[in-house]
Amino acid sequence: MALLKAAGIGLVLGLLMGVPAHAQISSEGGPIYINSERTESLERERKVLLVGNVDIRQGTARLRADTVTILFTGEPAPGASTQGVAAGFGQVQSIVAEGNVYYVTPELKAKGDRGIYELATDTITMTGNVALMRDRDVAEGQRLKMEIGNRRTTLEGGGGRTRMVIDPETQSQANR
Repeated sequence: MALLKAAGIGLVLGLLMGVPAHAQISSEGGPIYINSERTESLERERKVLLVGNVDIRQGTARLRADTVTILFTGEPAPGASTQGVAAGFGQVQSIVAEGNVYYVTPELKAKGDRGIYELATDTITMTGNVALMRDRDVAEGQRLKMEIGNRRTTLEGGGGRTRMVIDPETQSQANR
């Protein structure tokens, strides 16, 4: 799924902060634009907080959430810049988006209450009222796990059931 490859939810933020070029929210790359009501840099904790109506854009991809927290390893990434907002923090370890999380690309839309990107496992996990939409197909559940490198997506109902609506016309048009 393009969401998996492009998502890297906070990887885009990493680019802005001196992380290698593979860290991004859009497969297109390019400049990253971040808007929030408040930005806080916590150097001792190697953390950057974006608070209040966070809106991150890169190319045709967009991530929105109430808050985004970027955690760093303290280890410099290979080829990382020594300049930028969080250059001394090292490589991105994880990115946590909370509250009204939306990730949108031209191919798909995903929403949930919380989204976490883990660099070590190259995994995105969205929880709480999750919906994944591609064209007119919709999948809903409580926990969505996307293993990007393995190209594997798992949707769980969280004690309930998952629901899907698949439009066969959309599928046949995509295969033409």
